[in-house]
Amino acid sequence: MKHFLCAAAVAAVGVTSGPVAAQTPTPSERLTHGPIELHRNADGSIKRGLRNEIQTGYWSGFAVTAAAPYTSASGTFQVPRVSYSGSGHSYEDSALWVGIGGDGDSTLIQLGTEQLVTSSGTASYYVWYELYPAATVYLGHTVNPGDIVTASLQCAAACSPGLVQTWQLTMTDETAGWSWTQSVQYQSSMASAEWITEAPWDSSGELPLDDFVQATFDPVSANGVNPNLTLAANGIQMADPYGETSSPSAPVGGDVFSTCWGLGPSYTPCTAGSFTTPPPATTVSLSAYPTKISPGQSSTLTWSSTNASSCTGSGFTASATSGKAVMYPTVTTSYSVSCTGNSGSATSLATVIVSSPKTCQRKHC
Repeated sequence: MKHFLCAAAVAAVGVTSGPVAAQTPTPSERLTHGPIELHRNADGSIKRGLRNEIQTGYWSGFAVTAAAPYTSASGTFQVPRVSYSGSGHSYEDSALWVGIGGDGDSTLIQLGTEQLVTSSGTASYYVWYELYPAATVYLGHTVNPGDIVTASLQCAAACSPGLVQTWQLTMTDETAGWSWTQSVQYQSSMASAEWITEAPWDSSGELPLDDFVQATFDPVSANGVNPNLTLAANGIQMADPYGETSSPSAPVGGDVFSTCWGLGPSYTPCTAGSFTTPPPATTVSLSAYPTKISPGQSSTLTWSSTNASSCTGSGFTASATSGKAVMYPTVTTSYSVSCTGNSGSATSLATVIVSSPKTCQRKHC
């Protein structure tokens, strides 16, 4: 059975619900599409894993066909934090998506997120949808690692494989608090539904899969019900040309699973995980009192932080995560304090204005 995949590229800049214009992020706009590479044995049969999973070149996860036609599909997943795996390529990529069609035919309607990281370690996170073989449409919303995202497709009219259907596409970021919806027309085979972690393509070929560690879908549905996934009937493993792999876990309850990144030659054992809670944000504030002084006077800097393990001052010494420092600037001076915690760093600024000495223009002032 031949599988098709649309490599998914994406962008992140704010737009409200409704139609969105295609954008061209870099380097994601270079992504192209192609059929999945099914791995085959010497006799031409499809290679399968120890648990009967289909082995492919750049799809991993699950696909179902038994309840076709599929008029809806949905999946909730957590955006993984990705890192560069050392492939030697200038950038690496992964995409998480929900789709209908494309398993055994050339139709595929899909939407999800993309996680791209450069060889220097800079990561970017995007959202997108695509109606294969049309170009990817990049959505104007920001997504971050740790966000809980739900992607869904629902046929709204002409819901028959022989017609051009009307589909309602929806993306919701529960963590960030935004929601997007779009109505599109597309003729799908409606023959399959998928929940996939993918290694996309660009003009030079398949991209190396970035190290996403583990991506969890919880839950997924097809035609509004639990698809009752099993590895033997629906599982898909991938191994890319660079040696990276992605393997699905055994589903929990038929509708919860994870995919796990690995480095060949064998697949990394994968167990269904759960959504993790990101560490609370690090914050810091810095104030000066008084903010205006004359030469020779003092101003007291006061700083405080939350969820910080260390702080550093610029223009003064901040050796703790909160405190005070008395300063005697002779000219207008800007101070800053930066604090770092498990969720990153934050910086706050304060300026003390030093007035110029008065100049006497007359004999008596």
